[in-house]
Amino acid sequence: MKLSVIIITKNEKDNIIACLESVKWADEIVVVDTGSSDKTAELCGRYTDKIFFSEWMGFGQLKNFAVQKTTGDWILNIDADERVSGRLRDEIRKVVSCPSHFDGFYIPFLFYFMGHPMRYGGLGSEKHLRLFKKDKGRFKDAPVHEAVAVSGAVGKLGGFMEHRSYRDLKEYFQKFNFYTSITAEEKHRRGVKFCFFNLFRIPFEIFVRFVLKLGFLDGVYGFVYAVLSAFYAWVKYIKLWEIERSVKM
Repeated sequence: MKLSVIIITKNEKDNIIACLESVKWADEIVVVDTGSSDKTAELCGRYTDKIFFSEWMGFGQLKNFAVQKTTGDWILNIDADERVSGRLRDEIRKVVSCPSHFDGFYIPFLFYFMGHPMRYGGLGSEKHLRLFKKDKGRFKDAPVHEAVAVSGAVGKLGGFMEHRSYRDLKEYFQKFNFYTSITAEEKHRRGVKFCFFNLFRIPFEIFVRFVLKLGFLDGVYGFVYAVLSAFYAWVKYIKLWEIERSVKM
């Protein structure tokens, strides 16, 4: 059977080569670029001729669009700031080459923050459904935090995916504004209402969860990430309030 990799990109010239190197063994790589102004598309051209361009329409729709452009039996969904480890590569190859009663697989993640592997605070147990049979899976129509729904049995692989996001605070805040905005917009679309109490409750709960899940064992990195995560939650609710306010005006 054949494996297709899908990647959504925008201005990922600093990440994309390492990502593509980690999946160049796949049968096919499909890239959907959403308007890069750097050399992302040019760099992708070194690894694949299946590069498509689209306006932004949310990650869910973009990934379904990418899947439509594939010819493989299995789909591996990977982001530009992620890398497939050697063990995971070998496991995926085995899954694709041998009959399986599973139609999808969860993959454990190793999350890096500012170059540091985050093993506590709940981050060490993170896993996502990223490998699935093309005819059994479809992404939910969500602009962010999109998930693939698989109709069938789902297993779990042992090799991990490296998530090397946020190399420094500059990169963190570049992504921060984009993600807090589209998350607030999605909440508004779903009818979630701004609640003043949430400005205090949710950031506080996030920080407490970090403590209870031993996030402090990641040292300064863990503490900084917990503070930023609480601030992220605070800002997305402020943006939800801003959206509601603009609608009423």
